[in-house]
Amino acid sequence: MKFRHVGFLLLVGCLAPHGMGQHFVSVMDGGKMSLVVAAQGLSPMVLRGGKPAVVHATKFALGEGGEYLPMFVAVRRPEVRTTSESMQGREINKEFHLYCELETAYSLKHVFVVIVLHLGNDSGLFLCEVGDLEPRSPKPFKVEVPMSMESELGNYELYMFSGGRELFHSMMGIGAMEFALNQMVQERIKGVEDAAAKPFLGPAPEYPAALFRKRVAGKAMVSFTIDERGVVGDPAVVRASQPEFGEASLVAIRQWRFLPLVRHGHPVQSRVEMPFEFAPPKGQ
Repeated sequence: MKFRHVGFLLLVGCLAPHGMGQHFVSVMDGGKMSLVVAAQGLSPMVLRGGKPAVVHATKFALGEGGEYLPMFVAVRRPEVRTTSESMQGREINKEFHLYCELETAYSLKHVFVVIVLHLGNDSGLFLCEVGDLEPRSPKPFKVEVPMSMESELGNYELYMFSGGRELFHSMMGIGAMEFALNQMVQERIKGVEDAAAKPFLGPAPEYPAALFRKRVAGKAMVSFTIDERGVVGDPAVVRASQPEFGEASLVAIRQWRFLPLVRHGHPVQSRVEMPFEFAPPKGQ
């Protein structure tokens, strides 16, 4: 999908490193700032009468507040590049390209992304529809952002939302994600007297590329510890129908976060086993 240029970034407060605070996107609608809950193509949508409605606006605000939606999207095989052209002896950036595949273990509705580009002293915010994501159904995603920025040095930030709430995704910084997850886990076990450990957030394991030609289904069982913060440690394959399924399960489980075992009001370490099932990706 190709973006139109939507002007420079409006900031609500100071843009912090991604993940240190949960984010939201808002847009001016009827003289007031309203939460963006979805996108239609490149246009933001807000709730009117309880239903999403398109707002024809070209500038948005990225702010902080609320809590992440505790769901995770894997950004598979991202390819990022920029194109430029020479104008009067100067190299001018023309387009920013992002190609990837999105996969999740959850059913997610009204997904959209926001890309913030930083080049020199300039920043620009761009919004684009992803649509619905279904569990274990990889979805190709492509964006092309027009630019007219002279600086060759820069970076970008990727934000992902569902229904207006920010999602965790695999292109976020690990430290930033840990910061947010620590807070969310602690909030959910506060005041709990006794509870078993249970999954909180994690990606579906990726189907092994080495098995694409065989297109076999399979299973794997992994064992691991869950510490007092819900962090996974010491994972090991108990059994797997194919070795590749075991390896893929280990890669996935290392990214999971759990609500820890609670005994007498205190979180404690535990060891558990967890099964994973694999099916060949559709259309590959």
